Amino acid sequence: MKLFIHAMCDIGKVRANNQDMILVGNEFLRDTAKQYEFDFDSNEHPFLIAVADGMGGHKGGEYASEIVLREMNQAIRSLPVDIDLSELKGVLKTQILAIHSRLLEEGLKDPAKTGMGTTFVGVLFFQNSVFLINIGDSRMYRFRDGLLMQLSRDHSLSEMTGNPEAPKNIIVNSFGAGAKIFFDFENISERIIHEDKIILCSDGLSGELEDSEIELMLSENNDPSALVMAVKNKEAKDNISIVTIHYMSEEE
Repeated sequence: MKLFIHAMCDIGKVRANNQDMILVGNEFLRDTAKQYEFDFDSNEHPFLIAVADGMGGHKGGEYASEIVLREMNQAIRSLPVDIDLSELKGVLKTQILAIHSRLLEEGLKDPAKTGMGTTFVGVLFFQNSVFLINIGDSRMYRFRDGLLMQLSRDHSLSEMTGNPEAPKNIIVNSFGAGAKIFFDFENISERIIHEDKIILCSDGLSGELEDSEIELMLSENNDPSALVMAVKNKEAKDNISIVTIHYMSEEE
């Protein structure tokens, strides 16, 4: 398969620090933008692209997002290449619980990290399959033929209770927050076809722009910097991260 990737992690116009971080393969991005082109066989090794949106006072959110991305990257890269895909969710669950426990423990030991946590949304290419991994309210979309569709589910109070009047910015699930953690894991291979675009973003983007606005801007411009600029023009208060992944299947 071939992947054409444009990743952008921006501090925004208000925050003094950037708690977002992006992972592309084995590279971590914060306060920068990069483009990539990969041509590889996912049978030979797993490949993870992810966005983490940290939270917590002082620099706790920065620490949480970086630790989670580094630990998740290591967990993915240590997967046996011949693992039965039916076992994959269980293996990831063990790793996710361990990472969550680490953040909880460090938050108890260090007052500067108390209450820290992070969302996580990622797309995993492995064994010629495509998987969604989601914890929190950062999002994964699919963009096809000018139409945008959300593939992930927000772990927000509004979404999880089915109450549209509940605050959408209150999340009920994340790394490092609360005693328990859960994650969505889905094989989305049948939902992704040649020339689709997969979009990952923090709620610094999706919380400020309507899906219809994102859809229109993606139709007009392949460069995600236009989306980031649109958010910054609204004087939005959050950090902004977006990754666009143009997927070219092996069949072409």
